[in-house]
Amino acid sequence: MKTTTKLFPVILFLVGSFANVFAITEGDSSEVRSLSPGTTVVKAKESNSIYKLPVGLTSITETKKTNYKRWKSLGYSGYIRSFNQYRHLPVRYPNQPSAEDLITLNGLDIVNGAITGYQEPLFLLRLEGAPTVNTNFKLEYAFDHQMTGLFNEPFSSTVGGPSSTATRRAMAYRVLQFTAGTHTRVGDFTLIAGGGVNWYRLSPFTMWNYEYRDDMFDRYPWEPEGVAWGRYNRFYGDQNIARDARWGNTGTQGFILQGKNLPLGFGFSALYGKTDNSGGFQSYKARTPKNMAAGRLEKGVGRHKIGVNYFSQFGFTNTTGKYKIKQQILTADGRLNFNKFKIFIEGGIGRYQDSVLAKTVKMGDSTYTNAGVSGKSDVLGFNYNWAPCFNFNLETFKELTFIPLNFQFFYVDKSVVNVNSAVLNSANTHALSDLSNFGQASVTTTFLGAITDIGQMTNNRWGTYLKHEGSYGKLKVIIATGMSQELQNMFDSVSFWHKANSFTRSRFAYFQNYLGPYGRIMSIFRRTYETIGITDSTDYLKGYNTLDLSLKYKFRILNRELILANYMNYNSVQKGFSAIPQFSNQAFIRTFYEEVMAFYALHPKVTVIGFFSWERVLGNMSTELADASGNKITDASGQIKFDPAGRPVDQTGYGYGVGLDYDISGRAGLFLRHRWFEHSDKNFTKDTFKGMESTIELKIFF
Repeated sequence: MKTTTKLFPVILFLVGSFANVFAITEGDSSEVRSLSPGTTVVKAKESNSIYKLPVGLTSITETKKTNYKRWKSLGYSGYIRSFNQYRHLPVRYPNQPSAEDLITLNGLDIVNGAITGYQEPLFLLRLEGAPTVNTNFKLEYAFDHQMTGLFNEPFSSTVGGPSSTATRRAMAYRVLQFTAGTHTRVGDFTLIAGGGVNWYRLSPFTMWNYEYRDDMFDRYPWEPEGVAWGRYNRFYGDQNIARDARWGNTGTQGFILQGKNLPLGFGFSALYGKTDNSGGFQSYKARTPKNMAAGRLEKGVGRHKIGVNYFSQFGFTNTTGKYKIKQQILTADGRLNFNKFKIFIEGGIGRYQDSVLAKTVKMGDSTYTNAGVSGKSDVLGFNYNWAPCFNFNLETFKELTFIPLNFQFFYVDKSVVNVNSAVLNSANTHALSDLSNFGQASVTTTFLGAITDIGQMTNNRWGTYLKHEGSYGKLKVIIATGMSQELQNMFDSVSFWHKANSFTRSRFAYFQNYLGPYGRIMSIFRRTYETIGITDSTDYLKGYNTLDLSLKYKFRILNRELILANYMNYNSVQKGFSAIPQFSNQAFIRTFYEEVMAFYALHPKVTVIGFFSWERVLGNMSTELADASGNKITDASGQIKFDPAGRPVDQTGYGYGVGLDYDISGRAGLFLRHRWFEHSDKNFTKDTFKGMESTIELKIFF
């Protein structure tokens, strides 16, 4: 197993190289010759790219023998950016963050001398070409914004040496990502291989990435090219935020073979390699013998499309060979497009099994480790056998229902767990990259009893959502409601994500659990979840309700356009199913979020932004309580307990700020932001922070 793991990166490189060679030589067995002057450069179709020939080559030519064009097109595109931040945080959590003042230059914390947690490229280069009429390739190369690469990887030396991270040499974190395609009489085929991260999606239950809602105040590294006002105009018109084309896809590492336009309308996708949950994208270092295989077979039927999807992760979760896992999902789906409505439906089955390779005992449908016998681990194995999952989505047009409507119903058993899908994991604490990390602070894949957004699914639950999205003159409206209930009360806990200052909070600590003064906070990418315990010992099933309201309006002031946007969200969690949210103390947890934004086109090149948000979180007496000193009330073993004199969670958060966007040109811009933020809990008094932050970004596309 170890030998195979060592060979894996070598195989990746060889197949990736083969894909690149295949792309260059397909359809022409003769050698590639130098290009001679005298012909015109052919531009490819991507509008964001300026296409040029490689250094040292000046033109495209044809061979006299075959009259064959060697290069149909060759081009490059990308961007370079500088993202710097200053944060002042005089009131903060103990030891997190560790400094009152923080200055971050392109991701490097110069106050603490440490790197930050998000990879936001300082420089991205994309090279694309079509060596022949029927072949093409793409190569992406990015420099890590943190500038901490070693000079001669993988060796290191003392600080100050030529290979020390202190030298801050640039480090590429996505390299040699090859895509080769060919068009044949049978169909179109694409092979994606090599190192780096390959972004892909199959279906919501198998490989997909749920897209959280974000505010428009913060800047993102995947912001597309174009003038700033165009971004806010699209937000107003499309009712959504413009994202990178790969947003919503799942990151994989390995090989992807795709076939389209096959006979009889068939198509397929086949994947093999790793995800971030099966060893991660540094798998050649971790040597984790856990892999992923997935695929899809689909067929077009007129305007409709049907397909079958499969996803499997298998192997051992660490190099000791002690923790074994088998995770499988099989589904069928259909996208049906009619004149007055659309339907997406996906249904199937899934299972999850893991064990510790020591002496085990079976109890019912589960396999448990006998820690007293093995003496190696106290992690209990899971044996969640095949169980169903189902998702039905109906979108109607106003010709059918007078107003556009979207209706969704889902049912997902606890056996169906896949953190690489659109389904949030709220039921399986073993869905980890490495089972030996069970219960550790590095675990950020399980959201116990999570509150979900409109349209978001989670396992161990059934639910339904109803949404209306429409335009009434210049007023854009989205109104939605959701109700759901868990299938089994697996945890006496409720988790929710803080919508106020979500990006700011996530930077206090990166990708960790059990944070904050009460150990309730989990930080994931660009947001934080908080888990509140329940002390009620009676049997119950938790019911979840949510309300969303979004309003946007555009008009002119002083002959300049102004867009106003308002977003409100309310959630309640209580005992049992409820058709409407609960607004009283009968609910375990109630959350409310209000957000107001304004975008004003002050000048053709200048946009001014205003932002305000307010968040409230309330618990009842059946949740964990604080004493008069703000300490969490627990028993002798450290477990939360009921106390009639205790006080529940009572949180308030604010965020407000101003920003300015200046368009240097259509391909370059300067972006300034300043935010004030604060958070406090009336009863859990240690849960408080207050500060401000400023960011400046310069981004240039080429």
